[in-house]
Amino acid sequence: MSLRLRNRWKQGGRERSIEDLASVGAANAWRAACNGVLNLENEGFETSSRAQRLDIIEEFSAFLLLIADRMVYGKFSDDERAEFITGMAKRLAELVDENRSDAQGPGDYGSPFIDKLNERTGMYAECSYSDEEGPGFSMLCCLGDRVTDVLGPTNRKWAQDQVVAIDGPEAAQSFSRAMKGFFGGGAPRGERAPRRPLADD
Repeated sequence: MSLRLRNRWKQGGRERSIEDLASVGAANAWRAACNGVLNLENEGFETSSRAQRLDIIEEFSAFLLLIADRMVYGKFSDDERAEFITGMAKRLAELVDENRSDAQGPGDYGSPFIDKLNERTGMYAECSYSDEEGPGFSMLCCLGDRVTDVLGPTNRKWAQDQVVAIDGPEAAQSFSRAMKGFFGGGAPRGERAPRRPLADD
């Protein structure tokens, strides 16, 4: 059973902050990432532990964070965009830390995840994305490579095909569709100003 993503505020009528958007963005990215793992397992790609599942969830989360960044490009000002992506990354790191501490025992799991996000930002920097079509083939292949690295050599080709053709596009589509309702009005405050993608910084 898939986890449902949020596509509207629970309570309407009040102004929303960048922090609010970052929080709901992280929650939706996490749920979509969990669904990606469930889909892989339903297709017969076995994971051996909760830690390995979380490795895959981290890869999907990084992929979706970069999609969120592309989605707000040109809609938020430089400062708003930086605040949104940083807030979303920090909340995802908290989720990683909470879940890994539960699965693997106490430790600092958030900092390594932030390091992974910075590394993945560089990997995805040259990948194509459009508002109409979503992530391009190169972006999906990059996700596929990262997920199959986690799964290991068994059925590597089939896992890559599954992520590139099905699970990656589904995660991107469900996340983007849910978030468009929150982004519909543009930035919650301040002027809109174009900025080159954070991934290219």
